[in-house]
Amino acid sequence: MNFRDRLSKLQKPLIIGIAGDSGSGKTTYSNGIRRLIGIDLVQTITMDGYHKEGRLQRKISGKLPLDPSANKLDLLLEHLKLIKKGQQVEIPIYNHQSGGFDPPIPFTPSPIVIFEGLHALYPEFLPFLDFKIYVDPSRQVKWEFKFKRDILSRGHQHFELKKEMLKREEAYKRWIDFQKTSADVVIKIDHTRINDFARYELINPDLQNEYKVELIMVPAPNRLPDLNINLDLSDLFSINQSPFLIAGVPSLYWGKKVITVVLDGLISEKTCTLLEKHIISLTGIPVAEMFKLMPVKAAHEKLSAVQFAQLLIGWRFLELVNHRLSLK
Repeated sequence: MNFRDRLSKLQKPLIIGIAGDSGSGKTTYSNGIRRLIGIDLVQTITMDGYHKEGRLQRKISGKLPLDPSANKLDLLLEHLKLIKKGQQVEIPIYNHQSGGFDPPIPFTPSPIVIFEGLHALYPEFLPFLDFKIYVDPSRQVKWEFKFKRDILSRGHQHFELKKEMLKREEAYKRWIDFQKTSADVVIKIDHTRINDFARYELINPDLQNEYKVELIMVPAPNRLPDLNINLDLSDLFSINQSPFLIAGVPSLYWGKKVITVVLDGLISEKTCTLLEKHIISLTGIPVAEMFKLMPVKAAHEKLSAVQFAQLLIGWRFLELVNHRLSLK
């Protein structure tokens, strides 16, 4: 029986919690996991439906969704307990276009459930989570993500959004930021720093809109299988080579021993070949499917740091799942 067949027969779902501020990129990573494992085996619950107030009500009350008291966290906990048992629940739905609520929908747990929202790693939820992710972009990147999403996709006004973002910053530090201390993986995102290594000017224009990603990861409980990366040293001497950086640094983070993996630049697909093949051997889904909603440059010849980070996080989680399944 292959990996997907064994996964589909799970009686109780494995639950991933993904927390972070609004507009931080949580959905980017939850969608990456869904595409990597297969959308037939993974479903996502967004916590926005558990807000107590819609957009117009919040303008009157002055409350922010970041305030835990502005959310039905008790109902969410009740639903999470039932989902962990494999039982169906009625999920409330928030409509980001109207700013109000749609009728709840029935939710039957799939083998893997992603639990995504502002408070996903709150202490009361942790006992029910099998894997915990916190998305932590820099302030500048978060503002860029938020403005791009809310103005272009959700119809917000620039002035009103800026005023709300400034109001949210203290609330974020008070009610959201601390959750990173409970995460198995913290994803830090900033603008590329590859230019810092250029002497004296970077000649490759491909990196203008790229990001540097740091993965602060709690070591896996079991050693991961050996995987080599295909690094052609001759590329180091090619003026046409897109620059990239990969580093792994053992560190202490909030008192915990972690591995900090730093990714920057554009990574050649051939460098990732063995990792991709290993993931395919588990899921049966070509990696190209994972990126079909995120086209990469030059017909998949290079991966961004964000995309390579998704592969690494997906691999880390898949090996955890594979180990759990082997014990059953």
